[in-house]
Amino acid sequence: MSGWELFRKYPWAPLFAVFILVTTCWDMTQTSRAESELENRELAQKPKLSWSSLMEQGERSYNQKYDKYINDQFIGRDGWITLKSVSEMALGKQENNGIVFGKDGYLFRKFDSLDSAVPGRYEENTGYLREFCEMYPDQPVTMMIAPTAYSILSDKLPDGLALVDQREELRKLYASLPEGTGTLLLFDALDAHRDGEQLYYRTDHHWTTYGAYLAAQAFAAEKGRELPALDTLPAHMSDGFYGTNFATAKKIDTPADTLVYYDIPVTGVTIAGEERDGLYDPAPLKKRDQYAVFLWGNNNRTVITSENNRYPAADGHETRILLIKDSYGNCFAPFLTYLYDVVDVVDVRFLNGLKDVLAERTYDDVLVLYNFETLASDPYIMRLRY
Repeated sequence: MSGWELFRKYPWAPLFAVFILVTTCWDMTQTSRAESELENRELAQKPKLSWSSLMEQGERSYNQKYDKYINDQFIGRDGWITLKSVSEMALGKQENNGIVFGKDGYLFRKFDSLDSAVPGRYEENTGYLREFCEMYPDQPVTMMIAPTAYSILSDKLPDGLALVDQREELRKLYASLPEGTGTLLLFDALDAHRDGEQLYYRTDHHWTTYGAYLAAQAFAAEKGRELPALDTLPAHMSDGFYGTNFATAKKIDTPADTLVYYDIPVTGVTIAGEERDGLYDPAPLKKRDQYAVFLWGNNNRTVITSENNRYPAADGHETRILLIKDSYGNCFAPFLTYLYDVVDVVDVRFLNGLKDVLAERTYDDVLVLYNFETLASDPYIMRLRY
């Protein structure tokens, strides 16, 4: 068969070959990007070739790292991701990459099993919570596991979708904790406001600042105290927020969220002993994922001092709370300044353990705040024991 006959039979073959050649050459001339704003994550960089890297196995092997580098740095990556999203929407898909497309623009994580993230992790982590409470019987510990969006906004889920019943699981967990442990279910506090102001972001897995305020208000009420009314605090709004669920699903017709944060006066904020200028980092507000504005993102240990405390100790001693948290605690922690002189915030993902922190003093209160899905997936909760 002649070349002309081959071309007539397979006319797209040479065009495809030219496309591959041009794309490869073009790709080789591009500088590697450090991060993808669309996907809200850091991108893989070109790995260094060495004998030891060639001998590695699994995800640490040179071949695996190079494959990830090629996939992350492929030219026009954001455009191809958008094209995939458009194609899947045209086909009528109701989810993408484990994110369910809910009603009114809500994007929910498909959490249909306690083993959705890591098999057995939920049972392990709830065991670590019990062990932590047993280790510190002299510390007044309150357990507050925050429900995630779908358990409060179940009417926004696609019809017939069955997800983990967080209400039932948390009742069972709280009942299993050592006697004397404080527990706080937030369902009533959040359910009462579900038809009002937005409690959870549509595009992100976090609760809004308003949702966090309602949780802080419930905690204050448990202690016989009150927070100032939210409308008495100066508010700032930032539009164009696209969070982690959007970054995962890339559902391109999803409207952006508006992020709200409040002026809460403080006298000092230190992170790992370093002074910071106030409670908020303004830099993330210029990016797609703005949630890192709160408390300067996730850090090992943050100490907040203020003159906001509405309930000073009668004997004049400085009252302190230790907040052990995941990222749900970042927009929650500032409200605690109205209940204590000092708010000590720790994230065990960035600490080796808590023994040194708890050896320093007996806190007036210790509050453990994780969201339910973190409890089922986080490999670092085991550090509560160290």
